[in-house]
Amino acid sequence: MRSRRLYVPVVLATLAVGGLAFFATARHWASVRIATDGLPSDSVSVTGADAYPLVSALALVVVTSALAILASSPRIRRGVGVLIVLVSIGAVITILDGRDGLQDALRSAAEESPAYTGGDATGGATYTAWNVVAVVAFILSALLGALTARHGHTWPTMSSRYDAPAARPAAEREASDADMWKAMDEGHDPTQ
Repeated sequence: MRSRRLYVPVVLATLAVGGLAFFATARHWASVRIATDGLPSDSVSVTGADAYPLVSALALVVVTSALAILASSPRIRRGVGVLIVLVSIGAVITILDGRDGLQDALRSAAEESPAYTGGDATGGATYTAWNVVAVVAFILSALLGALTARHGHTWPTMSSRYDAPAARPAAEREASDADMWKAMDEGHDPTQ
């Protein structure tokens, strides 16, 4: 497969896995039911963003990096690809190494519950698989970032036609101005 054919699938997939990682951090990762004699019971849940606020921010970095691939030059794309890899690896390490962070967030949320009367409230905690979904999404985004860093310089870029006139090379500006006058002489509107 030619590397130019990877352009659209990689950009769309990077956007999708970044969005999936962000969605996964907004879901409930752990919950516990607090029941005390004489008080109404309470259910407390913690999202991935509650436990690891950095991870949801890193997911947004992946999403915006996917959009940056569209507008960047070939040289910048390599940097964007490396950024995606580094951000994704950092997010995976934060999630996998931070089991205590999830426990601490759940403990803090339980202690704020009106049903909490003391002791360890996280004993009967249940965990969901959203943290696994987030890890898989970040691993996929790291692979897509590596593809961007490797092949991004061969992908098409936006035309310089939309650059400011001063940013274009002088020869191109002159040809563009001459083409505009020629079109007006022929009775065409060059602005359309």
